Amino acid sequence: MPQKSELLRTRIAPTSKTRFEAVAAEHGLSPSEFLRQVIETVSGDADVPEQRPTKARREGKVTVRLGQEVRHALDVEARGQGVPVSTWAAKLLTARVRSAPQPVTQERKPIQWGFRQLRGMATNLNQIATVMNRGVFTGDSYAPAKGELQALRRDVQALRADLAKYAGGQFKFQTGVVVRDE
Repeated sequence: MPQKSELLRTRIAPTSKTRFEAVAAEHGLSPSEFLRQVIETVSGDADVPEQRPTKARREGKVTVRLGQEVRHALDVEARGQGVPVSTWAAKLLTARVRSAPQPVTQERKPIQWGFRQLRGMATNLNQIATVMNRGVFTGDSYAPAKGELQALRRDVQALRADLAKYAGGQFKFQTGVVVRDE
């Protein structure tokens, strides 16, 4: 299979373009073909670093034949997730192989957002604790008690556990594998 050709563009002065076209015409070539030859002549012996393959979302393809009942069940699940059957099948297989939930796009962002918010809440609680330990509170006269701060920390930990349990439930749903609570 022939290699794809690439497009190279440059801006030059109109007089330079006219002179280049004239030189190409003298050699009986189009400006494009003449430029190709010039580039090959100039860069012919240059060391070219190995090109890395582009980062593809999916690097391989697997084709399977399913019974009608299984295909229908897979289709129903995919519709429920709002994704094509092939995407859902890829999520299921990836979740099973990685032993980790593979949320679909509609779920991934809210889950990530939830964990990010919980990290922010934990950071804020740490900052409040630091200020409490220094005995410095500015602003109004309210300063949270140590018990209140510990209760907030427990609430954040419970929320984090609930979010992880939700993601784990997605994993159980995807693979049918029971995830043990640790």
